[in-house]
Amino acid sequence: MNTTDFLSAFGEISETYVETAAATVGKAGKTSPRFRRKMTVLLIAAAVCLCLMGAAAVGALYGDSIQSWFSHQWELVTKRDMSQGQLAVIDHLSQDINISKTVDGVTVTADSATVGDGTFYLLLRVEGVKFSSRYLYDFHDVLMELSPDPRDEGGTFGGYGYQYVGRDGDGAALFLISFNYAGGGDAGKDTSPLQVTLTLKDLFRDAAREKTLQKGEWVFTFTVDRSQPLEAVALPDTRVEITDRNTHEKVQVWLRDIRVTSVGIRFRLDSASGIFTYADGLRLILKNGAEVSRAGGFGTPLENMEAIEYSYQWQFPVDLDEAAYICIGTQRLPLP
Repeated sequence: MNTTDFLSAFGEISETYVETAAATVGKAGKTSPRFRRKMTVLLIAAAVCLCLMGAAAVGALYGDSIQSWFSHQWELVTKRDMSQGQLAVIDHLSQDINISKTVDGVTVTADSATVGDGTFYLLLRVEGVKFSSRYLYDFHDVLMELSPDPRDEGGTFGGYGYQYVGRDGDGAALFLISFNYAGGGDAGKDTSPLQVTLTLKDLFRDAAREKTLQKGEWVFTFTVDRSQPLEAVALPDTRVEITDRNTHEKVQVWLRDIRVTSVGIRFRLDSASGIFTYADGLRLILKNGAEVSRAGGFGTPLENMEAIEYSYQWQFPVDLDEAAYICIGTQRLPLP
């Protein structure tokens, strides 16, 4: 595996994006989230993660909690109200943060978080400004530090990104932060609390014209609980067909150590067999026929790069009792 193959394996993006990602860091576009990184590769993976979640429509109205956000995503994808089982899964994985900081009349609240296997989402609310449906909003700088940082474990890769997702019923602006990590031996099994320090600087409107709405710094310190037990389903090693990224031909490969949870999927692939890409169409199919796509993830080299461990997140947490099978291309991996 050469360097380009190695980098592409993380974020599953083309060589063009691998080459240009570093040059575009911090240049906020009107429809793109801004990202921070531990290294360029991590940035790429985090960027893919949030971009694949899908940007919210400008001015969309959501509820005032992260459960409301995921409920909206569920209804958008399935065209159905959430079942009691689905609601219970999201409630089980979600926790209130409810810490607010005010600078010159502008209040930012770290509202709530949803925590899963190697991932957590954080919802921010911003009040004190009249937000318009005509614009997107952003902060000039977002810095998130973790203690202990899962990325400090040997071989662990991770990153985070954020984006403006709309307004709640009271007109407050909502931002969603996503942090994901994978690999590192036992790092993904650590359920100890994470202390998070989040720093936001200078709120502005419309990246094209960049009108500053409020200068200042909002700093939060809070704890994310990772101890919630997570239902997991182990699948047998399975031979599937994927597209070779060099020849663009179909090849047969083995997926090993497959583990499916309500928040995502992990599996291992021998690197000599090829690289798993977004084009291979990994998705979760529900019993009602709805498709839940992945929101992004990472590929982490293992065993001297002889294998790659992949970790992907679903668009939103899913009650596995409502899931029928995993789909890769046209192939189905039934869930027991």
